[in-house]
Amino acid sequence: MRLVATRQYSFLDVQTLAERQARDTLFRYGENSFLLHMTPGEGEDDQLFWLDCRAALLWINQGDEEYGSF
Repeated sequence: MRLVATRQYSFLDVQTLAERQARDTLFRYGENSFLLHMTPGEGEDDQLFWLDCRAALLWINQGDEEYGSF
C-alpha cells in the first residue's frame, strides 16, 4: 500500500456550529485499486471506500469547494 494524496480541510459542524477539521487520505492498493480513508474529525467514525482508477482520479481533481463530498 502506498500513499498517493492527502488533504485536510475545515468544515462547520451543523449540530454545534463549531469549526472542525477533517482529513482524507488516498492510498494505492495493488495495480488498479485505491483505498480512500475519510476522517470527519474527533469522536466521529472513520470511513473507508474502495475506488477504481477512474474514481480515484476524480477524487484527486476535486476543487476546494467539493472536499468531503465523496
